[in-house]
Amino acid sequence: MAKGVRKSRRNNRSNLFQPLFILDFEIYYKEKSSMHLVKEVSRAVSINTIPYDITKSTQAIFMAEVLYRVLKEEEPNPVLAQFLISSISYLDALEDPMPDFHIIFLFHLSRYLGFFPQNNFDVSNRFFDLVSGRFKPAFTDSEKQLDEEISTLWSSYLELDYKEIGRTKFNSEQRKKVLDQLVKYYRNQVEGLGEIRSLDVLHTFFHNL
Repeated sequence: MAKGVRKSRRNNRSNLFQPLFILDFEIYYKEKSSMHLVKEVSRAVSINTIPYDITKSTQAIFMAEVLYRVLKEEEPNPVLAQFLISSISYLDALEDPMPDFHIIFLFHLSRYLGFFPQNNFDVSNRFFDLVSGRFKPAFTDSEKQLDEEISTLWSSYLELDYKEIGRTKFNSEQRKKVLDQLVKYYRNQVEGLGEIRSLDVLHTFFHNL
């Protein structure tokens, strides 16, 4: 808990608490308490463009909500932390809007959460299974499997990293299909994920790009 965040303009810290900002906290820690007071807070990494770029800020709101819902860890996880810091810094440094960034982010985040999809897509395995996390040879359940079109797109996305995003040729409808099913995949893998409220806003914004 941070007290007095909006207490005065001179000491206003509210501008630090924005989606995907990376902060250092000094807290008053009480061993038996579930809530700790913040003594000092400052930027750990400089974020310069995300709050002022409409594309990046829209992606940031969505990514932050997903992280809020899937990260339950109480113990330090330096590998995951480094991935998040690197990803956020990369997004902040982009010169041009990248409509695929948040999708690639979710695919890669799943690796650190323990359910990265297996990319065994080939002529024999053409249908991705949302439960097992791999491609299967037969389409037997429309609720648990992706059709061949979306499965093909998934395979293409799974081969991408951030440096290759600028070369993708996916259109807004393809992105929407992939992301909707990716959120569904997360929902199958993360208990109690709930509704991602920013998803509709994200779709509305990127549909016009």
